[in-house]
Amino acid sequence: MVCSVVTGWKKLSGDKNWEGLLQPLSPDLRRYLIHCAQSAGAVGDLFNGETHEPDATKQDFFSKAGLVKGNPYKYDVTHFLYAGCDQVEPSWFGYVAVATDEGKHVLGRRDILIAWRGTATWSEWLNDAHLLYKETLRTYSPLPENTRLPFTRVSTLSIPVPDRILLIPKLVPDSSLGAALAMLTAMDIVANGYNKPTQGNPVMVTAFTFGGPRVGNAGLADVFDTLGDHLHLLRIKNEKDFIPTLPPGIFSYAEFGIKLIVNSYKSEYLKWKGPFGYYAVLLDEHEHELNDIGSLDEVEPEYEPKRKRVRSELSSLYEDEYEPKRRRVGGALPQYYSCHNMDVYAHGVAIKDIDKNTPADKLDYDIALVNKYLDRVKNEYKIPPNWWVGDNRKKMFQLQNGRWVVV
Repeated sequence: MVCSVVTGWKKLSGDKNWEGLLQPLSPDLRRYLIHCAQSAGAVGDLFNGETHEPDATKQDFFSKAGLVKGNPYKYDVTHFLYAGCDQVEPSWFGYVAVATDEGKHVLGRRDILIAWRGTATWSEWLNDAHLLYKETLRTYSPLPENTRLPFTRVSTLSIPVPDRILLIPKLVPDSSLGAALAMLTAMDIVANGYNKPTQGNPVMVTAFTFGGPRVGNAGLADVFDTLGDHLHLLRIKNEKDFIPTLPPGIFSYAEFGIKLIVNSYKSEYLKWKGPFGYYAVLLDEHEHELNDIGSLDEVEPEYEPKRKRVRSELSSLYEDEYEPKRRRVGGALPQYYSCHNMDVYAHGVAIKDIDKNTPADKLDYDIALVNKYLDRVKNEYKIPPNWWVGDNRKKMFQLQNGRWVVV
């Protein structure tokens, strides 16, 4: 079943729970999910880790994120979202954008897009170590006494209600706080009736989450089911990404919504493990995340099998005598690490159910973007690694069609 964005936006937004659109993946839904991933990725791309502010204004946000050229989906940023708590220092967490008149013509309606980023600051990293946090979420009243939530409450903006509200998370190489926030925000909007105009029917609220962890137990799942037909959730999971399996099943966390599995591991465009199970990655700026995986597994005794496996992988690190800045990681660890990256997720969506002979420049997601923070694209495409920031950025130029090329 294939439907255009203009005439089929309700189906693309989950009106029929994406029936007939997932297996095989509808080309229209594929392009729309990539749009969602890029809109969410912009939060991480423009987050300044030193100032905890965006490296853009509301007016130039999408142009600085590289989402204007060749992009038919036009939005204006109306709000920047800031968040914090007793344990987390306040910082910029995302944005709210409303479709322009031009965007409405392409999208088939005027929608609101809410994008959250994932964990980025040290206080957020430390706070994420608390895997279990049980407290009644008073916004949803009454909740079953056995409802377990990792957050206390989510408050949303009071903004004009459009034809539909779209919520998107942002991923970073860590537990996906943005995905959890997107889902809880969607529930919060519907539970409080923010999607109900003074006249007319309630509008749709859709959350697309990429690599999100489990949020809440069966009690929260029951609450989700009671919020009606105007709330929809599509959870995209990369086959090798273990973050969506956390917290482990022993903690009685539940899964709900509709799931779409993609598999970047099968990509013909990315570098693979060699015959001896080794795969080259740059670890200078990311080695602490790998070590965090090992230390995290020490927190709970139940993680012992994974801890041993990760420690075994880390023990295989060694310096490459020809490239001092490059290291190799044995086994599958790099694949598990990079498959949680948002650009790799978008690539996984782009290659799902396509002809294996599709040229790289015909993919719906620009192959060059996979190397923004990684070195995953095959060398034959000549895309410099880690090019979004630093000297390699000078080597890249964006064409009018939105694609990036080496200059």
